[in-house]
Amino acid sequence: MTITFTNARVFDGTSMLPGTHTVALEGNRIVSIAAGNAAPGTEVIDLGGKTLMPGLITCHFHPDFYKFTLAEGLAGDPLGKEFPPGVMMAMAIRNGRVLLESGFTGYVGASCSNDVDAQLKIAIAEGIVEGPRLRACSPHIGTTGDLNDRKRWWRKQVTPGTDVFFDGPEDMRKIVREYTRRGAQTIKIFASQGHGFPNRVSRNMDRDEIEMIVRTAHGRGAKVRAHVADKAMIMECIELGVDIIDHGDEVDAEVIAAMVDKGTFWVPSVVYLQCLLQLGWGDARMQELYEHVLETLPAAQAAGVRILVGDDYSGVFRDMIEDDPLDHQVGNYGREFATYAAVPGLSAEQVLSWGTKNAGEALLDGETSLGVIAADALADLIVVDGDPVTDPAVLARPQEALKAVIRDGAFTIDRLPPEARRIAGTEQGIRAA
Repeated sequence: MTITFTNARVFDGTSMLPGTHTVALEGNRIVSIAAGNAAPGTEVIDLGGKTLMPGLITCHFHPDFYKFTLAEGLAGDPLGKEFPPGVMMAMAIRNGRVLLESGFTGYVGASCSNDVDAQLKIAIAEGIVEGPRLRACSPHIGTTGDLNDRKRWWRKQVTPGTDVFFDGPEDMRKIVREYTRRGAQTIKIFASQGHGFPNRVSRNMDRDEIEMIVRTAHGRGAKVRAHVADKAMIMECIELGVDIIDHGDEVDAEVIAAMVDKGTFWVPSVVYLQCLLQLGWGDARMQELYEHVLETLPAAQAAGVRILVGDDYSGVFRDMIEDDPLDHQVGNYGREFATYAAVPGLSAEQVLSWGTKNAGEALLDGETSLGVIAADALADLIVVDGDPVTDPAVLARPQEALKAVIRDGAFTIDRLPPEARRIAGTEQGIRAA
């Protein structure tokens, strides 16, 4: 498909460019971005001042978190065991479509059961289902008797769900090799407790186990991400080469400096804590940590930390909180941009870059061809009727504001009017795609 967009306001992944621009696509790549008109004979879509921007990417996504509860302590049925594997995959397909309809053309997995990420990636690549560009993740890797290992040991599952448990460096080496063989591009570990979980014991995993996981994953071309909350364990994870810090409740100036030095990504994911506090389930320490993260974000941004959007979307609060912000519903993912942009010291452009430019680097191993509008970048794009820089909340209203979603150069959603299409240099209109 060859398309030229004209009269487009452009957010390029870093800033809103002044004026309007012409952006040409060929196949699944952006060919050029310039101020001016399309070449005669080119197929043209006139955006009439709407915003063209990179497709949004969420970087903490559990595709099969959708039908579980917080009963029976921290969980009812073990995660990933709520339904048979085929039903868990159906949830992932459903949630992948919700992402697209929300303007998210990609996600970075943060754990799943039953190899759902890796298998969904195959199904999308084979054209069996339509879905976002994704980076496949492993289950949560933990250790015997840790936070996620069922305390009702007599109910231990024979087959694994979202949480799996291994002990010692050699077992960690073997399981990382197995999950990468099965298609995982990211290995998820539960390095510590915290972030809404009991924090009686900080460490979930020994240093030599984390070190082996990182070394083995990197040797197989995979990233490692860690659920980690307290400072000592965050620093250890960064030192050992963990690529993505999930939550990081005790990030401070020293941690920021370490993340900048190592190029570590950070997903603060504060909406989950907001929900717990709203329900009255948090204590004074949780409130303190929640406020601490919000206060720390501007310093991390200023220092150059690559911050990412994403949270524990699951619908787990849907029966407890009216309009649960973490339910997998169209528009909910986009709420994060307004939430973070309201933090004093952060701008909307900076926060938008967390879900575009930074996220593209996280999804594609540091490459800069995704999440940006630039020559030779991948054509994962959205058209928004509005200005997300002056009103980031527009991204939470895709039913009215999202006019097109382009995934790998092809329309997956097209709500642009037929009269906006023409052949450059003629008066000839063309049929809507």
